[in-house]
Amino acid sequence: MKTGIPPHADMDGASRAGCPDACDLVCGNADEGCGGGAGCGDGAVDGRAEPGDGACGAPRPPADGRLSALAGQLDDVSDPVVEAIRCRAENLFDTRQLLCAEAVLHAVAETLGGPLSPDQAAALGTPFCQGMGGAGCTCGALSGAVAAVGLYRGRPERGAGGAKGRALARRMHDAFRADCGATCCRVLIRHVRHDKTAHFAQCRALTGKGAVLAARELLAEGVRPRDGALPLPSDTGLTLWRNRLRALLRLPFRRRG
Repeated sequence: MKTGIPPHADMDGASRAGCPDACDLVCGNADEGCGGGAGCGDGAVDGRAEPGDGACGAPRPPADGRLSALAGQLDDVSDPVVEAIRCRAENLFDTRQLLCAEAVLHAVAETLGGPLSPDQAAALGTPFCQGMGGAGCTCGALSGAVAAVGLYRGRPERGAGGAKGRALARRMHDAFRADCGATCCRVLIRHVRHDKTAHFAQCRALTGKGAVLAARELLAEGVRPRDGALPLPSDTGLTLWRNRLRALLRLPFRRRG
């Protein structure tokens, strides 16, 4: 079946033969979650997603390998700045103001400043939410974390080097997969997708993990909180309705523009 998505191409432009065009073609059922078919990097085994050997070149690490050594690190938060960013991201998700990627980007920008305002940063994350807009691919919490790091450590201008940003993204990917068992949204939610309460709680926790990932990497890179950023606010459900009302009042002016 032709999907219209070109095969994966390496940096030299050569396509990898056998690399799947789309995850649901490999897994066989996009709605039921990734079954870990050949070529898929995130397969589910005994209810827990594990990295798989596949044509995409993602080898299965040994039980005591590099990924296993990273497991659990996203729950061990001792830095007060990292903890503040995690709590703020979870708060934005908990109050239903923002989804996963948006909440991570907003919390990071709100704390560390940077090239975008918190609302602009959140807007950047909107397409990543729900595994790329509901496609069920890369978890939005991870995508938002990688995008957040890119705002500060991405390629600064045309012609400049981008190796630093790519290295950070790979390290974050590996840490997330080691801690959560998978990076694929449909794999992560397959056992809670029929339980709204459990689904919400899990995505809230994943949002916090994404915020921890981004905050740790940026602080290690020397990025510091902007003056007066801490302590961060903690919103309530009332904040959601106030913001929705404000957005509705602005709607006619946006349409005119």
